[in-house]
Amino acid sequence: MLLEFLIASMLTAQSGDVRDWDDVLGTRITEDWESPPHRQYDFWVGEWDANWRPREEDGLDHVEDGNHTHQFVVPVLDGKAVMELAMPRDLVPGQAQGRGFSLRYYDEQNERWIMAQHWPGPPSDGFAFLDQLTGTERFGRIMVYSPDLRRTTPDGDPQIRRYTFSDIREDAFRWDGANTVDRGNNWFTWMAVDFREIDPDVDLPAADQPLPGYNEGLLCTDNAHRTMDGLIGTWSGSAISPDGSEEAAHITAGRMLDGCGLIVAFERPQSGYRSLTFWSWSPQIERWFALYLNNQPGQGHRYYSAQTAGEGIAFHLNPAVNIVDAETPYLIHAQDDLSGSLQRIRWLEISDDGLTFRIDTRGAAGDDWQMRREYSVQRN
Repeated sequence: MLLEFLIASMLTAQSGDVRDWDDVLGTRITEDWESPPHRQYDFWVGEWDANWRPREEDGLDHVEDGNHTHQFVVPVLDGKAVMELAMPRDLVPGQAQGRGFSLRYYDEQNERWIMAQHWPGPPSDGFAFLDQLTGTERFGRIMVYSPDLRRTTPDGDPQIRRYTFSDIREDAFRWDGANTVDRGNNWFTWMAVDFREIDPDVDLPAADQPLPGYNEGLLCTDNAHRTMDGLIGTWSGSAISPDGSEEAAHITAGRMLDGCGLIVAFERPQSGYRSLTFWSWSPQIERWFALYLNNQPGQGHRYYSAQTAGEGIAFHLNPAVNIVDAETPYLIHAQDDLSGSLQRIRWLEISDDGLTFRIDTRGAAGDDWQMRREYSVQRN
């Protein structure tokens, strides 16, 4: 598989052809990720119509027909993760409407699923990919939990939130969203969603086009969200190691969530390395955040953050903001002082013609930073 990846990337670079997002994201499942636990969400891969049914005002059930969204779900990172992109089924030209994103992968070490999501829409653009849940599959039902980011108990503690995937058939399934204020003694199901399949395959566009969910760019139109737009495009160059050795590198970046985020794919074909980083500004927290996940076995997701973004800015690793379990609050660490962070991404150049950035590490707070790898790429 590594040889195939390398040859395909070399031929693409030589021909000048534009790759499609399937190739860039790694939607083909490779041997590392074929084991059953990693494939528990494969029922969801495809295009779907989702009927979001809130509770009846004066009834025991949920409304029969609610708001509809169009979901695009694909494996990414060679099958390590599953990515969801959502948009309204009925788009209204010129009107800002909500969008949705989720990324989930199986954590082998802890035998659980981890999910991160971002659902911006007027009037709020969310928490910049920080919203996370974790859980497991049991007898064909997947349930993931987390402290709710907005709802609290009467004592002021976060409510516990639960998402449930159930009633799974070949072309349909049900999703429920519920909350509890008493640690599970009682659950309130605030939303039931019926998913019906439109197409088992997702045909993603060329990588010089936006992913599904970006239409007119009507969300997150403020200047703060545009600070990293200089990354958009396809780039090729090299990744330099501390010993001076170089490896071919490709970067592909595009808009997503109708203006509320960027997706950036990093590839080093020779070593088979691929990663995805999702960047967004959070007005609520007043920081930029980057959600990172790669295709390497045994490595989980990471968050990097900075108070501003752009050329000359360093994004520091913040492990404290990663979800721990179903109950431990994590958003409280989103504004932590990161001066003692042990890893950073430092943007040295963001220009029309080239990008240069370094990944630096150190053994302890106060130690000098050491370069782990430097990327230098030029626009294709």
